Amino acid sequence: MSFFERLKQLLGSPGVSRIPSKNDGDGSDSCKSLTCMEAMAKVQEYLDGELDGVSHEEVAHHFSLCQRCYPHLKLEERFRGLLHRSQVDEECPEDLKMQVLELLAAEAGESD
Repeated sequence: MSFFERLKQLLGSPGVSRIPSKNDGDGSDSCKSLTCMEAMAKVQEYLDGELDGVSHEEVAHHFSLCQRCYPHLKLEERFRGLLHRSQVDEECPEDLKMQVLELLAAEAGESD
């Protein structure tokens, strides 16, 4: 079993089908018109639905074809899902809120 297949299994998506890329496994940084570097730089905006300068379809197409980038996307999706679930019905402790606010205020004061 390849690393890619083990990662898909670990992330709970063993049945996800993908169209193999002609670049799969050859170390090339491009799939179609979007490079791996460009796709990975846009992964957060892609997941947030806030892409700028590139269409959602272009990025989705790259991730659907690229064996190098797809695991990163799935890992990020899984991480976000777990993070969201961990925050449901949980309130941040008041002392932690105060520490964060103090740090932010201190940082804002340093940048002035």
